[in-house]
Amino acid sequence: MHFRVFKYKSGRSLKKFSNGISAPEVETPSFREAETADKANRQKGIIIKMSKNLFKKKNYRSVVYTILTFLLLSVLFLALAGYLYKDAEERAMETLHVQTKQIKDDLTLQMLSDRENLATMANFAAKLYLDGDDYSLLFDSFKPIGLISNIGILTPENIFITKNGSVNLGSQISYAQEAEKGVYISGRVRDLTNVNYERVRSAVPIVANGETVGILYGIIKLESIEQRYIGIATELDAQLFVYEGITGDLVVDSIHDEPGNISFLKDRKYQNGYSYEKFATTEKGFSSFRSAYKDEDVLLHYSTLEEIGWKIAVIRYDSQVYAETHTLLMILLGVFMGMVIVMCVFSSLLTMAERRKNNVIDQASNIRKILIEASGNNNNSNNHIAEALKAMGTFTQARSVAFFDTNDEDYLFIAPEMLDHLLPDASKKVLKTELFHYVSKLITKDSSSLKVVSLSLSSQLQKSKPAFYALMKEHNISEIVFSATVNYSNHITILCVFNPKRRSEACYLVEKVSACFTIALNNHNHLNRTQLAATTDSLTGTLNRVAYNNELHIINEEKPFDFSCIYIDVNELHYRNNKFGHAAGDEMLLFIAHSLKDVFYGQKVYRLGGDEFLVFCRNLTQEEIKKNLDLFLEQLATRDYHIAFGVSFRSQNTNTEEMVKEAEIRMYENKAKYYQNKEKKANGSVENEYLQAKTGISEIDTMLSILKENYNGIYRVSLDTDRARRILMPAYLKYNETEEHFSKLFATYVSESAEPDYHRSLLSFQNYGALVQQLEEGKIPKITYRKLNGEMVTLSVHKLCESDVSVTETLWVFAKK
Repeated sequence: MHFRVFKYKSGRSLKKFSNGISAPEVETPSFREAETADKANRQKGIIIKMSKNLFKKKNYRSVVYTILTFLLLSVLFLALAGYLYKDAEERAMETLHVQTKQIKDDLTLQMLSDRENLATMANFAAKLYLDGDDYSLLFDSFKPIGLISNIGILTPENIFITKNGSVNLGSQISYAQEAEKGVYISGRVRDLTNVNYERVRSAVPIVANGETVGILYGIIKLESIEQRYIGIATELDAQLFVYEGITGDLVVDSIHDEPGNISFLKDRKYQNGYSYEKFATTEKGFSSFRSAYKDEDVLLHYSTLEEIGWKIAVIRYDSQVYAETHTLLMILLGVFMGMVIVMCVFSSLLTMAERRKNNVIDQASNIRKILIEASGNNNNSNNHIAEALKAMGTFTQARSVAFFDTNDEDYLFIAPEMLDHLLPDASKKVLKTELFHYVSKLITKDSSSLKVVSLSLSSQLQKSKPAFYALMKEHNISEIVFSATVNYSNHITILCVFNPKRRSEACYLVEKVSACFTIALNNHNHLNRTQLAATTDSLTGTLNRVAYNNELHIINEEKPFDFSCIYIDVNELHYRNNKFGHAAGDEMLLFIAHSLKDVFYGQKVYRLGGDEFLVFCRNLTQEEIKKNLDLFLEQLATRDYHIAFGVSFRSQNTNTEEMVKEAEIRMYENKAKYYQNKEKKANGSVENEYLQAKTGISEIDTMLSILKENYNGIYRVSLDTDRARRILMPAYLKYNETEEHFSKLFATYVSESAEPDYHRSLLSFQNYGALVQQLEEGKIPKITYRKLNGEMVTLSVHKLCESDVSVTETLWVFAKK
């Protein structure tokens, strides 16, 4: 025996074990019996609902008191939550205000300190100017200080002097405008010596004898400011923006990799009482809006650095603002829910018994529905039966649930925690034998079903069935609840539940649904036989084209490794039918089919048409395929039968239709070689007439007409000699047998026939080295292009022989799109 595992999202497992024998058609109870039981159950349900209403009236007051208490507690909890959130927001605003002031004061102090240092250096530069010296002494003595990493001097001639030399800035900057600004700190501006970088400039005029003779710049790198103040913001658990007040250009941005402009906050959804205009036009205050990076609001405080002209904004997310409040509320909510649970337990206990009864009735109806669907859908009938067993096992909290019949069409559901205790085949066989023996002793001639029976570990069972008792005890089976369905030919099906924790529910379900399981199983077996007939070729016993089409979808999803497609066409079948009769042709086809199934045992063999066969092989190497084909051809040679074949192999299949087409192309080439060889043996008109009669030359015509309908041209190209031999349509590339270089012929075809947009891609096929590399990797170079006449063509290049280690001989196929 073997079994198949069904997996479900719930994590449970269902196993089907079978010896492969299909159950015969038997007389079974119809669903009319199940529907009659449903009507009775619905009538019982009315009585249950009436009792439930009386029960509700008796407990009306307790339910009302519970609801009122719950509402009162809810109002108190919401009021407390509102107070805590309001308090947290006020404390967060105060914290943001203090943090903003802290960063603002530090940044202002640092900038003013740097400005004072620049003023001292400007005085020294003025002295050098009056003494007639250059500024080299100033540059040599400069060392980075504060945020200033470098200095430079702008002269009235727009010459910018640095330690590394002088640069004429031309119209890049206006000295007059810079002198008019006086002492200032810029926003984010382009570096005067390298426009690829942005810097901040702190400017101080160089004044000599009351005249501005130059502008001294302190150069501040943006990363220097970011490194210092983003670090401070991180310590404060906040986000930081520093930007120029007039332009809005960001100097410090703790969110984005590259600083932009503060206007990116303009499109945010601001809370009531706040707006971007208010934020942009006022010097300081609070704001709040919806974050674009997290699904929550943010709280923002902003202020202006008066001495510098910059503005600063500090932001915290709601999750940061209300973190402590959320923790406190979760604790309170837990206490609140605990109180609610305690209050509801009493009400729940009062209604639990009635609800339990209703649940059992609903579950029985649900299982019947699942089994009815199984009877109408053969593709998923196994899954439906398995789902019904799963529903029973889950609902009754059983160790396992099994459905047996006398033809070994068996299903088993087992709880995942009991998988280690799965019965071995020998024990399972003993269990089934004992149950069937027990049922056969209880049935009578007039009975068609057996009422629920419960077998449990007892002294009586130990005395009567010691081996069975020992088996149950060994596998921790304390109780088996089961029911059997029997027909007049003594075909028995048994539905049993092992170790149900909800025993009463198990007894009810087993009694009400066992007949439905039997009906579903027999319908499934009947449909299986119908489906087998629909997918099998009546003459050869191989799979037919219906099965082939179904398998294509499965293979494309599986993507199997070491996968081969073998396309086979029988040679001279038409001739054999005409000369010896169709019985001889059928005998030939039967022998070929049986030989294929014998040689490729375990693989799937299809008959696609009158004389066409196809084999899909999994987990076979190219050497094994070649060995099997040689054996197959040896068997055919004993009957003087001949076939043409083509093989396509992939280390991992990704496109089955492509492999079939590739194998078909190679088969046609093989078939052409066969008839070419026969033609060489024929000399003169008499011999040609003999060839026509003996080989059925019409098969060549048929083959060529099929090829011409699907392909524009096929050429065998030797990559090492750059020579080609035509297989089909020699006029397609204006082919000439004397052409020495196929690549030149191909280039001429591309320039004269293909649209210009495709020239470059098509001419890449002249790189034989790249083609060889792709083919050795198992890839098929391919391109679809448009010709000047509007026709779409697909060019693909294939290895001529899959077994070749080095690629030299290739097949170039021009296929109609």
